[in-house]
Amino acid sequence: MIKSFAVVGILILCTVVVFKTENILVSFVLGFVIYYLLAPVVNAIERTGVSRRIGVTGLFIFITAASGFGIYILLPATAGQLSAFKNELPKFIEGTTNLLAISEQKLNSFLFNLYRIDISKSLGATLIIFFKGLFSDLPDIISSSVAVIILAPFFAFFMLLDGQTATKKLLALVPNNLFELALNLQHRMNVQLGDFIRARLLEAAIVGLFVGLGLAIVGFPYAVLLAVFAGLANLIPYIGPVIGAIPTVLIALVDGVTALEFLIVIAVYTAAQLIDIFIIIPLVVAKIVNFHPVAVVIVIIIGAQIGGILGMIISIPVACIIKLTITTIYSHLAEFNG
Repeated sequence: MIKSFAVVGILILCTVVVFKTENILVSFVLGFVIYYLLAPVVNAIERTGVSRRIGVTGLFIFITAASGFGIYILLPATAGQLSAFKNELPKFIEGTTNLLAISEQKLNSFLFNLYRIDISKSLGATLIIFFKGLFSDLPDIISSSVAVIILAPFFAFFMLLDGQTATKKLLALVPNNLFELALNLQHRMNVQLGDFIRARLLEAAIVGLFVGLGLAIVGFPYAVLLAVFAGLANLIPYIGPVIGAIPTVLIALVDGVTALEFLIVIAVYTAAQLIDIFIIIPLVVAKIVNFHPVAVVIVIIIGAQIGGILGMIISIPVACIIKLTITTIYSHLAEFNG
């Protein structure tokens, strides 16, 4: 009984620290993502006879060098596009407001002015305030991001290095009659979470790469920024692909592209989502998470209410853990009673 309380107490304490400390939650989530991405590689290196410490250290040195080279190659293009976007931001805000105003006029005319819609002016002011605040807060955002970028690999490094030892010590606190259940649950969680995280990141990377290449081929502005945004937005289930396409559609409408160019842009995003829906999800994601669509929507809404965008992204894996825990305990109790 004392062991059970000790395990529960440790888990509650860790959860409180993670949620209450600034930047720790995001860093911890990203640390877990990095851990699950690299764990199969580290295990494979260890099976060749190389010590785990040398394998983890060497892998992190290689990834750091590769990331530095990637940043060196991509940073100038990304920074240039970000600067150009900032300079043209007033034009896009004004164009978006005008498009909304025209749509309002047509809709009000259709409704015979019985119910008047007038949100374009307030939306324009809101967008101006939002983006001014975003760019003025950019140093603080960068500072927080740097902290996360440093902490996340730090957590992942020690998870890979000492995670197995820490897990064994934690399992040693579990009472003997529950040890087999806890060991089975821990193994199934690791397998399902690892498969899910790798699948979702692969899905986001493929979507982002396809969008980036498609936009670059047709010469659309800000192709790199829009591709990164589309890939990240795709991590949000259901509504992510729509959110990822909105900036591109607005930029196309404000810039006054031809009908053919607009159709090509829409075709790029549509093709990316068709590949995602009919190839990536059925082959990679669907077999990992067995949730009813209604349950997924409810879980995402709850995640958004609790943790905003981050909550939406991690809501499905958290729900998977809860579901896995319940089903494992139920199966154990059924087997025990039987």
